Amino acid sequence: MKKIAVVEDNPDNRLLVQVILESLYKVVEYENGFTALAGLPKEKPDVVLLDISLPEMDGAEVLRRMRADPQLRMLPVIALTAHAMSGDREKFLAAGFNDYVTKPIVDENVLLDAIQRLLPGERPVEASTRHEPSDFNPDAIERLLKLGGTKFTLEMMEMFSSYGATKLADARKAQQAGDLNALAEAAHPLKSSAGNVGVTGVQELAAQVESSARDRQAELAGAQLDQLERAFAAALLFLDSEKVRLTKPPS
Repeated sequence: MKKIAVVEDNPDNRLLVQVILESLYKVVEYENGFTALAGLPKEKPDVVLLDISLPEMDGAEVLRRMRADPQLRMLPVIALTAHAMSGDREKFLAAGFNDYVTKPIVDENVLLDAIQRLLPGERPVEASTRHEPSDFNPDAIERLLKLGGTKFTLEMMEMFSSYGATKLADARKAQQAGDLNALAEAAHPLKSSAGNVGVTGVQELAAQVESSARDRQAELAGAQLDQLERAFAAALLFLDSEKVRLTKPPS
């Protein structure tokens, strides 16, 4: 069985990728670039999925160090990023990545196709249910159920609730301190986390907060953060209702 390494600091993204890949590949996980650089020579994966926005050492620097290491330089590496902008694919390929996949992963076949292109002799996996992005994704929970069942779906919801609350608290603390860089970094992972469970209102507002903070628009970012907190509270109510639905005994 081929081995895929996932370098991603966001726990719900790691869990989602694990469930998508585990029936087809052996998956090894790393939370940051330092542990990845230490572990990859021992694990010898066939493909690496590398998040761009890692703490302390970003994905671009991890890739640079991999390409300078004789044990790692030939490993195929797919960039995972929530920064989806025109020209990104060309930029990442020019930087040395072999492919590029955006987060949140709303269609698992996009990820599988990217991996299979880098593994000679791999048979294409039959396409499963495909979901198109929209203003609100009512099928997100059903997709999680099909991927990993009720327990996995509940775990993803719990992870979003806990991780999202932590990142929102970090964002508010940064905003109050006037630290726009920290505010952007706190808002960034909320985009993919919210997308994973279909809470696109939170996803879109988190993207707005991050963008305004990076553009040094402190007042606008603060107002958007207020909206994001309200959207997050509403999202928790929605997820609570979904949990009740999923755990309700059949009549």
